[in-house]
Amino acid sequence: MKLLLRESIRGVGKRGEVVEVAEGYARNYLLPKNLALPASDENLRRLAGEKRAYEARQSREKEHAQEVADAISKVQLTVPMRASPEGHLFGSVSPKVIVDAFKTEGITLKPSQVELEADHIRELGTYSFNIRLHDEVEVQSRVWVVAAQE
Repeated sequence: MKLLLRESIRGVGKRGEVVEVAEGYARNYLLPKNLALPASDENLRRLAGEKRAYEARQSREKEHAQEVADAISKVQLTVPMRASPEGHLFGSVSPKVIVDAFKTEGITLKPSQVELEADHIRELGTYSFNIRLHDEVEVQSRVWVVAAQE
């Protein structure tokens, strides 16, 4: 099914593109969430009219994301966790735990922005990961997982 994307969707396409997707994906996800429109001349003209406002908003969002990226690069993130003497954690460090740790530093993120190599960190150590703040702004960060003092 051919659709015109109203928003950029990772793995599908960017805003304003005409893409071919499975009919079920279009009918059950993209169209009900208003992420896409049926590809027609009228919808193409309508979307072209919204383009200037969208580009201005994207520019502001990118600037804000760059400011947040600069703040993240200055943060030394340490997460204390209960662990066994061998270094295995009782529990795990998930993107939610990392977001909470950044919140204590005054930086607000969403768990979906944190891209860990594995789903969760399960041992003590230093781990690098990416934070995707915007389509064009990504920052590398580190977390030190240390044993909590009891």
